Amino acid sequence: MLSFNELLLERKYHRGYNFPSSWSPSVVNMKDGADSVTSSAASLSHKEAERRRRQRINTHLSTLRSLLPSTARTDKASLLAEVVQHVKDLKWRADELARQEGDSSPFPGELDEASVSYYGEGLLKATLCCEDRPGLNRDLVQAIRSVRVTPVKAEMVTVGGRTKSVVVMKRTGGGGGEEEVKDLKVALKAVVENRAFGSRVGLLGKRARFYRSV
Repeated sequence: MLSFNELLLERKYHRGYNFPSSWSPSVVNMKDGADSVTSSAASLSHKEAERRRRQRINTHLSTLRSLLPSTARTDKASLLAEVVQHVKDLKWRADELARQEGDSSPFPGELDEASVSYYGEGLLKATLCCEDRPGLNRDLVQAIRSVRVTPVKAEMVTVGGRTKSVVVMKRTGGGGGEEEVKDLKVALKAVVENRAFGSRVGLLGKRARFYRSV
């Protein structure tokens, strides 16, 4: 049985037409054409998605530029570095304000703190802020007992793994209280720094020094 191409040649031959020897019939592959159209559409879709992505990035960068004090136009890398530094500066200022106005906020900040101040006639106020840990309350009580004071009132707040303790104490020794303030600061600092030592040995070594100063 003759194929389609052979039938076509046979028909042309009977009509008296001689085909060149180099000529051969071909059939168009419609599948290849469909694949080409699909590939072109996918390429256009990808380019459009990339254009929108770049547009969003540029919009965000413009927003960041508007938030910075300096409006100088810089490259993307410099802009991001400046934004990171600006955020760090804002965080430092916020922590500094929280430290200065610690009395108005009962919540712990991100900065470790160990301070002692006078609090009325014959009273002292100790403020301690650090990471929460097992045995922290016991360490704080022992630090207070190492100084000639008597606790009158204590408040403690723990949020997100951070603890802030405020203790009001009455001085039991004579004089103006300078010695108690000095010793209590050393004791509270040892309690806060226990986190860095990571063991009871470090805290005991600190205590041995301020116990001798009493």
